[in-house]
Amino acid sequence: MRSSPLREKLAAAGAVFRERHGVEVAAHFGNPRAECGAVRDAAALADFSFARVFTLPETPGIDYLDALLAGNVPKIRFGRVLHTFLADNNGLLAADCFVANNDQEFVFICESIVPDAQLNALLSLEGKESPAKDLTADHVVLSLDGFRAWEIVKKIFGPDIIGLPYLSIENYQFLGEPVRFIRAGKTSEFGYLLVAPVKIAAELFDALKAGVDERSGRLAGADAHDALRLEGRFFNIFREGEIVRDPLPLGLQRLRGHQGTPRRRLEAKNHRFRGGRGLRRAAERRADFPRRQGRGRGRDRLRFACAEPAAGAGIAAVGIGVFRPAIPRRRARRRGGAFDIHAADRAEEPDGEARRDVNQAGAC
Repeated sequence: MRSSPLREKLAAAGAVFRERHGVEVAAHFGNPRAECGAVRDAAALADFSFARVFTLPETPGIDYLDALLAGNVPKIRFGRVLHTFLADNNGLLAADCFVANNDQEFVFICESIVPDAQLNALLSLEGKESPAKDLTADHVVLSLDGFRAWEIVKKIFGPDIIGLPYLSIENYQFLGEPVRFIRAGKTSEFGYLLVAPVKIAAELFDALKAGVDERSGRLAGADAHDALRLEGRFFNIFREGEIVRDPLPLGLQRLRGHQGTPRRRLEAKNHRFRGGRGLRRAAERRADFPRRQGRGRGRDRLRFACAEPAAGAGIAAVGIGVFRPAIPRRRARRRGGAFDIHAADRAEEPDGEARRDVNQAGAC
C-alpha cells in the first residue's frame, strides 16, 4: 500500500489513517467538523499525496493527453489549468484530473479510484509506452484551503500570488527547490495545490502549518474535504464518482470542453477519445434516457453520497440518495451544526408528483 512521504509528520499530529484504492490517506485528525470549520473561518492544511503526479514535455505531451483525456487539451493556454477526467475502456470514470500548461511541460495530476497498476495500464494508449514522467514517489502534494489561505502563501512566496486566477499554475522557489503552485481548490474558499520535491517536503509542510496555526487553523483530512466538496457543490470522484462511475448521468459533459447538447458533446469527442470505444459504449448504455414531460431533453437518475457528523468521531457516510442531474435548484440550509441538501426536481414523476425533494444530512 502506497503511503505519503509525510506519514510520520501526519501521525505525530494525530492523523487517523485509512486505505482508499490501495493508497493510505489521512482520514481525519480527531475532529472533522472542526477541520471543515477551519476552512470556512481561517485555513486548513491537508496532505494530498494520494494523488498521482506526472509531467510531460510539450511535445509529444499535448497529443498524448488529448487522446487520453476527455477535455480539450490543445486549448489550454499557457499558465492555465484544465479540469477534466480520465475514463477506462468502457467509458467509466477512473480519475478526476487537472492538466496544467506549465511553460515547456504539462503537469498532470490524477485523483484516482482505481489501483495504481490499473491507472498505469490506462496511461498506455494502444499499448504504447506513456511519455509521462511519474513524480509521485519523489514529490508531495499539499492542499492549503481556507478563507485566509492566501495570506499564508503570500508570506512564503510573495504578493503576486494574489493575482492568480482560479485554475492557473505558477512556479516558485522554496529553499532553492522548485514548487509548482496551482490555484485549484474545491472548497468554495481560496485553495492551492503545491507540488514539491520530497527533499523539501518536511520544511514546506512546517512553514505552511506555522501559518495555519497563526490564524487559528488546523490540519484537515480526506473526510473533511469530502464534506466540503459536497457543501461547495464540487464533483467528488471519491463519493458520487465512485458510486455512479458513468460520466453522463453525473453531468460531467462540462469537463469535456465541447459545445452543444450533452449527446453532441459526446459524439464530438468520440472519434479520438480512447479510440472512441469508451464514450461510444457509454452512449449505448444511455441510449434509452427517460424523457422529461414537456421537454425533449434526456435525464437519468443517479445516486449520490452524503455525509453527516458522527457522534464523537466526526463525519460518517449515511447512505445514498437519488436525484436527477442539472436540477433547477439545490441549496444548503444550516441547522444544528449540520446542513440539509435539498435537490428539487420539477420533472413529472410516474406517480404524478410534480416535485420531489431529496433531503440528506450533510457535514459541517
